[in-house]
Amino acid sequence: MCGRFALESSPRAIAEYLQAEVTGNFVSRYNIAPTTPVLAKTSSGITFLRWGLIPSWSKDMAIGNRLFNARSETILQKPSFKNAFKRRRCLIPASGFYEWHLESGIKQPYFCHIDKALFSFAGIWEHWQDAQGNELHSCAILTTQAVGEIAGIHQRMPVVIRDELHNDWLNHANESTQAALDCISQLNSEFHIYPVSTMVNASRNDSAELINPVKT
Repeated sequence: MCGRFALESSPRAIAEYLQAEVTGNFVSRYNIAPTTPVLAKTSSGITFLRWGLIPSWSKDMAIGNRLFNARSETILQKPSFKNAFKRRRCLIPASGFYEWHLESGIKQPYFCHIDKALFSFAGIWEHWQDAQGNELHSCAILTTQAVGEIAGIHQRMPVVIRDELHNDWLNHANESTQAALDCISQLNSEFHIYPVSTMVNASRNDSAELINPVKT
């Protein structure tokens, strides 16, 4: 799964990486948690989406609090996700993410990264309106079976879209499902992990100190 991640970068670097303008107030974040806004690129450009997908048919936005990950293997079988997968996909930039592993009775967090460079999670997004007509855009991150170093600490990992397939991922909406699935790639061999402080356990903590390695 993916329940916390970091995005350490500048607006200029993200704009160059995603080839789109970054507007609004962006600052690096080191403990991005579900229900908070995340930067994402859709077919229309870069925007902020609430992390935790709220299906358009839902009567209560609270459903999104638990729909922050979507299993790629069953995404077309889930009413909450299948329409978004077919029609509304996005790229969610990150510089790393966290997973936890039980060690001596303590859940030890690990930071997973690709040389701390930018990469993009495979995301889907949805639009939702409340009874008063207020609209909210939300998203979920696709996950898959973990392999490589990550498999040693967790069973699942987020799906990453290779840089050269970004446009294919975004632009295959309404086309064949297989074409979209072909864009999904795991950069398994390129991910590296190391233990970090348990300060990341509290989402209120958000500083560069969180991604510093610690001894266990």
